[in-house]
Amino acid sequence: MASELRRTHLQAVAGEKLEDAQLLLDHGRYSNAYYLAGYAVEIGLKACIARQFGAEAIPDRSFVNAIYSHNFRTLVNLAGLAGELKDREAESSAFAANWVLVNEWTPEARYAAADLESAQVFVQAVSDATAGVFPWIRTYW
Repeated sequence: MASELRRTHLQAVAGEKLEDAQLLLDHGRYSNAYYLAGYAVEIGLKACIARQFGAEAIPDRSFVNAIYSHNFRTLVNLAGLAGELKDREAESSAFAANWVLVNEWTPEARYAAADLESAQVFVQAVSDATAGVFPWIRTYW
């Protein structure tokens, strides 16, 4: 694995994680589908953050350290998308509900068991074409 993570690489990996989540869901691997869909969101947000890095500038150390967070609200703030998130939540109650659900994800999900219904609802909240969190993220990366 390379020591640096390019934005285009993060974009590709995020998309692959979401595709894998759907594949796992389709094959009855609900817990792993839930887990990977959450990582798709995290990596997508990190791709948004990567847009802020300039080739001629060294970012503040605290900013760089904060990027390693798994907290979606923190990552949204670091990406400079807090206002856009608030606007999107205000314009779409379906998106707002999806954000609330997706924002509950943590990396500890890797240890949890998810059933069919919770995995389906979560993957749908992430991927829904009109009100999903991942399509919203893609507009900013």
